[in-house]
Amino acid sequence: MKRDREKQMLHADTPFVKGEFYYVELEEGLWIFLSDMFYKNNVSYKPVYDAFLPADYYFISINNIENKLNDNTYEINNFKIENNSISFSKPASDFINCHFKNSTENMYILYFSEDWANKNILKSSTTSTAFKNLLKDNKKQFLNYSYNSKDFKTLISRLISSFKDAGRPDIFELKKLSYEYFSLFFHSLEKEENYNSNELTHKNRIIIQKIEHYLMNNLYAKFPGIDFLSKKYKISPTRLKQNFKLLFGTPIFKYFQKHKMELALLYVKKGDLKIKDISAKLGYENVSKFSKAFESCHNMLPSEFRK
Repeated sequence: MKRDREKQMLHADTPFVKGEFYYVELEEGLWIFLSDMFYKNNVSYKPVYDAFLPADYYFISINNIENKLNDNTYEINNFKIENNSISFSKPASDFINCHFKNSTENMYILYFSEDWANKNILKSSTTSTAFKNLLKDNKKQFLNYSYNSKDFKTLISRLISSFKDAGRPDIFELKKLSYEYFSLFFHSLEKEENYNSNELTHKNRIIIQKIEHYLMNNLYAKFPGIDFLSKKYKISPTRLKQNFKLLFGTPIFKYFQKHKMELALLYVKKGDLKIKDISAKLGYENVSKFSKAFESCHNMLPSEFRK
């Protein structure tokens, strides 16, 4: 590891990772970080805490991950981790961290101490009720959920500029951005908590996410069927269909078929396989059924699309 004191940056080029890590203390008890890493190998680690040293920092992280896996998520500790997501963790959490070979990961992290949170968050009238409840809830140690907000993407762009484009970090600008970061997180958490409480229990949400994860990793096979999935994941067929539509906004078979046809489109565009070979590769008994499914999704036959 090499350290640039002026830029407040660490540079790593090891057998495991290559990249940069920026760090700035904004106030006593409040830090902001930017981690930009390429993983040369599969890496997993679990934090180890010294009982004689304080472990009193929370973190909020915006995660952007690009990898060569065929899925846009990975699953650890029964949590589905989205490639573009927000994570929150409480002090001294024993959460296993996984990073995959050939993945590029950018993380924008706020660390803040319990003392800072008590003075600046819990006493503030502008802090969301959902976040205050989260800090007080001893059962919830970790959260992860996806985001699609343009506001978060704009914030990321401004954070990169403040860290990388300046000769040294602009403390005043980063402090403004950190408070904007908190505000966006509070707003997104309110939406997430409302969704969880009004739509699905946490347990049922995880079951449906596991089913979706299974389907996305079996796109080359036929749809396994509601009965098979309900037995495999110990959920009634009716509840499976209802909860899947609640979480993903579309019936389960239609969701599977849509993603299967998106995969088919990639093969048709690529052009190195015949239509009948693509049909067989994706588990269809004949070209006619495959072509009909393709046309239903893309409004033209695969042969027409290729022409």
